[in-house]
Amino acid sequence: MCVLDRVYQKNATVVTRKVGDEVIIVPTEQQEEISESVFALNNMAAGIWVQIDGTTPTRTIKERILDNFEVSSEQAERELVDFLLQLEESHLISFQSTQTTPTQ
Repeated sequence: MCVLDRVYQKNATVVTRKVGDEVIIVPTEQQEEISESVFALNNMAAGIWVQIDGTTPTRTIKERILDNFEVSSEQAERELVDFLLQLEESHLISFQSTQTTPTQ
């Protein structure tokens, strides 16, 4: 399944703080599957992070990147997908569902 068809949600055991110009993600519990690292996010990554809410489709996030940053569609998609996969691999987010729903 294409990452752009997914909806992600944040792991409940992480907190986000704004420190100066950076957004920091910190795991609050020591779990094997969550890295013990602190993650510092740049402006685009922070914009993506706040939109991961369990309801916003990844395609919508891509469109918002295009509206807010001067990047090509290909660059926006590449950076979005790379970032989401990194977050997923670090167990900071999880795949929730697909964007499309069956019609009756």
